[in-house]
Amino acid sequence: MGRVSAVVGVGLAVLAVAGCSEGVDGDAAPTSESSVSVSASPSSSAQAGGSELPHSGAPAVADPLPESALPSDPCEVLTPQQVEEILGEGAAAGKRADLDALGPGCDWSNRKTFGGFKIGFDTVARQGLSAAYANAKPRSAIFREVGPVDRFPAVAYKDSEDDRMCTVVVGLADDYAISATVSLSFEKEEAGIDSCGPAERIAATVVGNLKDRAGE
Repeated sequence: MGRVSAVVGVGLAVLAVAGCSEGVDGDAAPTSESSVSVSASPSSSAQAGGSELPHSGAPAVADPLPESALPSDPCEVLTPQQVEEILGEGAAAGKRADLDALGPGCDWSNRKTFGGFKIGFDTVARQGLSAAYANAKPRSAIFREVGPVDRFPAVAYKDSEDDRMCTVVVGLADDYAISATVSLSFEKEEAGIDSCGPAERIAATVVGNLKDRAGE
């Protein structure tokens, strides 16, 4: 899986326990993810609000996307051409990286550049974007609203402004979301690229593909 995929995997594991022709290797395509992630379980403040969604300050999703638009294999959410545009020549095929507490996921990386990203379907906890507000917001040094991504609300978070990893979570309905976690290539990190910019663009590409699958 390589160093980058391992780092991204660790970030998502932390997230679960707590509750993208330049892409990761360039700055014209999606990129984003952080080492702190959305909790699979609602925090005490979320529990206080019962099962009502949204909660913890998260916005409602006015026009949700049918969950049936999600492919059964998360590695099919992007085409090989899109992955190469994001990671550059030498990008490896996606590898399943599911998390029981969150849902299906897929990792992509480029061993030449050490850039990589993961797409996750946050479908298990049924908390949608509210989980990010309840869990990632109080734990992250940087947490900001970056949406809408297409018509959907979204947030980005990471450990510091110069963190090479950033996560963008997009609420596709009140009770489920998708996430894009990016780890910049060393070259882009040295150039001072904001890792959340590529993550947001990757998330937007994924949302566009899902809308196509839904016939929108």
